[in-house]
Amino acid sequence: MRIFLIGLLLSGLLLSLNGEDRLEPEFDIPSTIAKLPEQSDFYGLWLRADGTYRLKVEQGEEAGLVVVQYFNPQPINVESAIFDEIEDQPRLEFVLRDEGYPGSAYRLIFYPEQQLLVGTYARPGAEPSEVYFIKQ
Repeated sequence: MRIFLIGLLLSGLLLSLNGEDRLEPEFDIPSTIAKLPEQSDFYGLWLRADGTYRLKVEQGEEAGLVVVQYFNPQPINVESAIFDEIEDQPRLEFVLRDEGYPGSAYRLIFYPEQQLLVGTYARPGAEPSEVYFIKQ
């Protein structure tokens, strides 16, 4: 009788383990069909990795437009902001026009896997420097 009960418990255990294996997906989902980045992925707060520079990106009043606010740590006037695509990658560009920021410009590309904006910051008359922002 003991052997019968032990056998019954072991067979139940094996069946339950096999059932758990069936919960796994049958197929791997290729990364090529993953969600493509879009403008709304830019919305939110961003912190530049090398300082206290912050971005706030919001949807504009019209489709395709974005509103960018820039802080260091106080607000800096953003003259213009554009969201577009370059080589099938969403890009955010904006120009600063304020005291100490005479037309400085950012060009940033979104990397969705890492939640990063990566690109360049250029001051007029100076070489662009590479920068990145982390989504908060």
